[in-house]
Amino acid sequence: MAQGDTILGGCGCGAVRYRAIDAGMRPYACHCIGCQTRQGASFALNQQVAAADLVVDGETISGTVLAASGARVTHHACPFCLTRLYTVNERRPDWPTIRAGTRDDSPEIVPAFHVWVRDKQPWIVLPQDVPTFETQPEEYAWAALARGEGPAAATR
Repeated sequence: MAQGDTILGGCGCGAVRYRAIDAGMRPYACHCIGCQTRQGASFALNQQVAAADLVVDGETISGTVLAASGARVTHHACPFCLTRLYTVNERRPDWPTIRAGTRDDSPEIVPAFHVWVRDKQPWIVLPQDVPTFETQPEEYAWAALARGEGPAAATR
């Protein structure tokens, strides 16, 4: 998918759909305990989009939690099937995070980097050529990393 293309996705039951413009922010995997717990999976596949370019059709319910990074994050989900669709981090309110697994083209998505790998499940083997971060990248570097301008290698 090229920057400027439309991202389409939605919940499992179809009651909530979204569309966004691909702002060139690459998908990433978060292995923190919070994502594992709230996803009910070994990691969350995430991608930032510009808030101004995210259009949600259908009502969502929301709840706010304290993330591993210390930021307050509001999760938005379908009120019927409870699929979590996107979050808004208080530190980056103009860049909501869609759950990339809810994208219509999710089978084509490969994480560009991995965060909070200190908490990853021990049986997960990460590719050697993909940047990894023990915890959260510094805030000033986050957008650059997501745009592909971040470090070519990180700590494993």
